[in-house]
Amino acid sequence: MKILHYALGFPPYRTGGLTKYCTDLMLTQAEQGHEVALLWPGQITIVKKQTEIHKKKNWNGIKSFEIINPLPVPLDEGILDIDIYTKKGDKAVYSEFLQDYVPDVIHIHTLMGLHKEFIYAANEFGIRTVFTTHDYFGICPKVTLFHNGKPCDDDHGCMDCVGCNRSALSMKKITVLQSPIYRKLKNTSIIKLLRNRHRKNFFEETEIEIAAGTENASMAQNYEKLREYYVSMLKIVDFIHFNSSVTEMVYNRYFHPKNSAVISITHRDIKDHRKRKNFDHDVLRITYLGPAKPFKGFQFLIGVLDDIWRETPGKFELHIYTNTNIEREYITHKQDGYPYSQLEEIFDNTDLLIAPSQWYETFGFTILEALSYGVPVVVSDKVGAQDLLDTQYMFDDKKSLKEILQGMVKDKKILALANDNNIKNFMPMQMKRHSTIIKEKLYRK
Repeated sequence: MKILHYALGFPPYRTGGLTKYCTDLMLTQAEQGHEVALLWPGQITIVKKQTEIHKKKNWNGIKSFEIINPLPVPLDEGILDIDIYTKKGDKAVYSEFLQDYVPDVIHIHTLMGLHKEFIYAANEFGIRTVFTTHDYFGICPKVTLFHNGKPCDDDHGCMDCVGCNRSALSMKKITVLQSPIYRKLKNTSIIKLLRNRHRKNFFEETEIEIAAGTENASMAQNYEKLREYYVSMLKIVDFIHFNSSVTEMVYNRYFHPKNSAVISITHRDIKDHRKRKNFDHDVLRITYLGPAKPFKGFQFLIGVLDDIWRETPGKFELHIYTNTNIEREYITHKQDGYPYSQLEEIFDNTDLLIAPSQWYETFGFTILEALSYGVPVVVSDKVGAQDLLDTQYMFDDKKSLKEILQGMVKDKKILALANDNNIKNFMPMQMKRHSTIIKEKLYRK
């Protein structure tokens, strides 16, 4: 098949789970004999404003096409100027590109930077379109659908969006972030320092409570229109690939796709490393692999562990791989990030992985990675990767998590049983098999 993907770009310019999944899927598809290309939103020029598509140097055998003057890419920083993000594109540019490249299927991984006219053009040529849900952009301008320490189940007619998006990046900054020079300088020490400083308190910032005045009510209506715009794009996509039942539940609140399926995702580093683990030691070794952010549930977890430590001190330890000022006696290992090459070492020293996310996490690769090493996992009921687990390893509040952990502290046989169940019943989905499933279930008309 001739497969055209649309995503934010290639690493190292773009990173994160979306980029990891998309690039790993493309590489595997190419190995399986398909012709694969990526269309991505590139620079916004200052003088010439016409949209163009430029062929760029191949990336590991994957063809690369940059959109010049796409719509802005806000990432998770929010949106202020609604009109700029819904500006009409030149459909003729996309039609000419699709006539020239003629893909059998277009696999879209995000709506960021993408003109609606691209999907219209694909539909007119009868090219099948597929959208994979990696986050909630389109529904939520800040991607996570998380507000004031909890999931944004009620945004009060998008009035909450007004406060959430107050700190969105200006167009000048976005233009810099999408520029060729930034791509080259992104991973230099000075840019990393500036970026880390900006992101340090990103999710801890106090959100502004918005009064329902005339001006704010008008802005809220604009955010409702923005959501309607993106939902209208999703409605004309042929097939929606939900990466978890959690994601499906959230998206179905806003629209019902004409065709869809829930298929768990994976990546190329997932292999079958499962083995029987030894839990014959006094201290329960708990690992947390997420950032120290409220939406990921880090503070939630610390609160629960503080309670258990007061009642049974010395019975567990916490290993974290994130930068935080929080110090506890039970935090015995602290490391700022980790490479995939370190996973075996991490999981060899882990009895239990906890994913306590407080947002509706669309999937969660760390859960899949832990399971692929035979490590027992406990997750909140908001984590998409719960689809891979039995319900007994899920919690919905602090009380239920505390009960689960206290049980494991007292009786390590619970962990041994989870490890045994993993070895007998769980088979890690590797990318070659996943790629075949995507082709058969999503790409075939």
